[in-house]
Amino acid sequence: MGTRRIGWLAGVALAGSLVCANAMADGDLLGLYNPLGLYAGAGVGRATINQTQFDTFADVFHHIDGQPLGWNAVFGVRPIPILGAEAEYIDFGNKRLAAGPPFLLGGTTEQFLGGEAHDRAGAVFAVGYLPLPIPWLEPFAKLGWAQIWEHDSYTGVYGNLVNGVPIGEASASQSTRPSGTAYGGGLQFHVSQLAVRAQYERISGLRSFGGWNNPTLLSVGLNWTF
Repeated sequence: MGTRRIGWLAGVALAGSLVCANAMADGDLLGLYNPLGLYAGAGVGRATINQTQFDTFADVFHHIDGQPLGWNAVFGVRPIPILGAEAEYIDFGNKRLAAGPPFLLGGTTEQFLGGEAHDRAGAVFAVGYLPLPIPWLEPFAKLGWAQIWEHDSYTGVYGNLVNGVPIGEASASQSTRPSGTAYGGGLQFHVSQLAVRAQYERISGLRSFGGWNNPTLLSVGLNWTF
């Protein structure tokens, strides 16, 4: 075999190796490197909590509305370019409710001393991607189901009588597990295995005592395809 032919074959082999390496880096070697398109990621952003807290001592409702810092973690599959699925954990953060002024009721002083709400959720989504002629830009929408894990706590000074004695200062907490439809969407910018995602997510959950709780998260995050 001549020197020229040996050099030509070596050049072809080198070029082929480079093509294969690049394809594997993109998870694209005939679907053999990562056939399910497995990826994982996390994000952080601004959440909203908008719920009603029931004060069992005073038999009243307190409304909690705020925009705490939230975050999420996701594990997903994308076996075909236009469709995938995700399992996600979302922490919508904590929001405190400020104390109210003292007041007289039935000859005793009462005062709400403050409360706190913390919403978290587990969700599953089907995710659809809109193909564009710009390969690194992908609009997407997601639809699924979620369960919210709510934990509320509150403290107050109460004049209610128990065995003829005012309750005085007392604290309580409650947890509920509403579930409902989850949906969202956003834009994904990707280079090889790394993707930057900006998205909005919302859960429609009905609390056990009748009030709606619809936490949302507007976040920016990173996903890594294996």
